[in-house]
Amino acid sequence: MKLNRKKIAMGILAAVMATGVAGFTDAPQAEAKVDFGDVFDFEPHRGGRDARPENTLYSYAYAIENGATCIECDMQFTGDGDIVMSHNPILNHEITRDANGKWIENGKYDIRKMTVAEIQKFNVSKINPDVEYYKLHGQTRVDPEFAQIPTLEQLFQLVKASGNENVKFNIETKSYPDPLMGAAYTGNADKKAFLTRFNELVAKYGMEDRVVLQSFDWETLMMEKKMNPNISLSALIEEEPSWGKSAESLRPFDKEKSPWLGGLDIKDFKGDAVAAAHSFGADIISPYYGEISKNMVDEAHKLGMKVVPWTVNDVKDMEMMYDMGVDGLISDKPWLLRAFLEKKGAKLYPKHPFQSEYHLTPDHLEVQTNKVTGGADASY
Repeated sequence: MKLNRKKIAMGILAAVMATGVAGFTDAPQAEAKVDFGDVFDFEPHRGGRDARPENTLYSYAYAIENGATCIECDMQFTGDGDIVMSHNPILNHEITRDANGKWIENGKYDIRKMTVAEIQKFNVSKINPDVEYYKLHGQTRVDPEFAQIPTLEQLFQLVKASGNENVKFNIETKSYPDPLMGAAYTGNADKKAFLTRFNELVAKYGMEDRVVLQSFDWETLMMEKKMNPNISLSALIEEEPSWGKSAESLRPFDKEKSPWLGGLDIKDFKGDAVAAAHSFGADIISPYYGEISKNMVDEAHKLGMKVVPWTVNDVKDMEMMYDMGVDGLISDKPWLLRAFLEKKGAKLYPKHPFQSEYHLTPDHLEVQTNKVTGGADASY
């Protein structure tokens, strides 16, 4: 009989969470530096990638306008020692065109070996309509003719210019400690230099109490804890074998420790990701939404941690997560999520329209899309 490793792993996690994690919860209660008050954490994923070009000033402006609690986004460390906002370490050929308007060659341009000036010559305003990614995320978008990859500094400047004093940031260190990641692993950025630049920019713009640092690479979170204990930390997790081995961050059945957990061994915590994240002071646990349970939410709350699952794009799934008592939701479809939360009576920040060259209309395109099975819309 073929064993379903995912179901077994989640069964272990559920059992442990239901019976307690004695011996692994002696760390101090987590105390997030970012104060959300009683506002639900409404997070447009990559700024709202089903409404605007992802991780651009257009999507970030959209998130600000729509009253996001946090702008969820990704950062890469460049060859000239700066930070740009990109999910992929190597320019994504499905969303990137050169100065001649041609879709770039796959795998050719590594952000971590390029300067900001070189990176910003490329156009990431549209998705190639001939690829699957367009079907997943392009049909409802409103796109400009040109959008560049911005720096983290430009994001902070945009927020300052908007006058929005509420919106916060959930920013991911894109770091790749797993050899299975191929070129992403071999070209991985220097983590100390990456975090040093991050902290410089946070200090420059006075964003300490508005930034959450998230990562699958927990070593970067542990390093940040030592470098700047005032920054809130969110431990990302996924354990989805159907997306490939590199998408299993816990690896409870492997003999060796997972490279994603910063030296921790999930087996020492009886498979419990919440307890493992709590052990080094994470303030938030952020799992793939298909892999959480009410027990996980309750355990995290007992330890003083928040739970913010990703990436929830269907109203029925939003309902299920909300009923579990999660503290926030990350979605590619912010218009759906905000409407759902308003209907539920959740407390939200007000919408924040402002004058900006990055404002586009309409809000999004009303195109009927099929629900994606297997989490493919969240897997890349």
